[in-house]
Amino acid sequence: MNRNQPLFEKYIENKEGKLSKNTIISYKNMYKKLYNHFGEGQEPALMDEEALIDAINKDMIDDKGFPLKNPNTKTALFNTIIIVKKEHDLQNTRLLKAKEALLEDIYDHREAQKIIKANTLATYKQLKSHLKLALQNEDYESYIINFLMMNFFTRNKDLDIHITTSLKQTKDPTKNYLVIRNWDLIYIKNVYKTAKTYGSMRFDFRDKKLTYALQKFIESKPGFNDNYEWALISDKEGNPLEESSQAKFIRKHTLNGMSESDVFKIRVDDMEKRSDLKGLLEASRRRGTNINTVINNYSLKNISV
Repeated sequence: MNRNQPLFEKYIENKEGKLSKNTIISYKNMYKKLYNHFGEGQEPALMDEEALIDAINKDMIDDKGFPLKNPNTKTALFNTIIIVKKEHDLQNTRLLKAKEALLEDIYDHREAQKIIKANTLATYKQLKSHLKLALQNEDYESYIINFLMMNFFTRNKDLDIHITTSLKQTKDPTKNYLVIRNWDLIYIKNVYKTAKTYGSMRFDFRDKKLTYALQKFIESKPGFNDNYEWALISDKEGNPLEESSQAKFIRKHTLNGMSESDVFKIRVDDMEKRSDLKGLLEASRRRGTNINTVINNYSLKNISV
């Protein structure tokens, strides 16, 4: 269905190259929900603020047909309509206030989800068993992905890695690298969520099992003898996957299909149980996340330091 939404399309056009593909997809999905709610021919950005507030807070339904109650989804809807209105100098003050009013609901929702997660998430012991099994089953791709998630606390974007055997091949600042050398490994993070804050990161380390898995992985790739660089997140032909397909790919390799966020929560929970403040600080550094954010957003206990 062709939608009459020139203001939104103009916003996306103006932000081309400035927003990530996932952010654009998220905005498109939220705007589509608003457009579908009000019906064809009415662009949400041109609608009255009160009508939008009532729709988001009272009238809209979720994907299962139930009344929309998740405060995070409501906030995403408010964010989307606000940025489009702001782009075109349209009134958005009441929308901003309505969004701010959801903060307490978001907190309550988060606390409820923590209780659910604490009772349903796997344990760190189970994560380690899953990692061990991957190597035993010669599933080297899974081993590499899970090792990095568990030891370097990676987000999905961090796992968009190019494996190479020479440090000289790591000059592209738009790529992440994992270098296999005779005596050690080097993990270079250039592209990740908080790179603008923390900059490029380099980790030199040794691990015999990971080195073995990496060697076996690249040997299994098409044209092994003709290449000097191999994408970890790739299709059957060895071509790097688009960012929009990476999360689904990664979940195929994790325990119970869990997200990178859940893996991180399990690691944080294990360190908290052992009162390992040094480990939490190192996890914060490696992930590129403020320690308070780690505690507030990923702790199943929500303790403070």
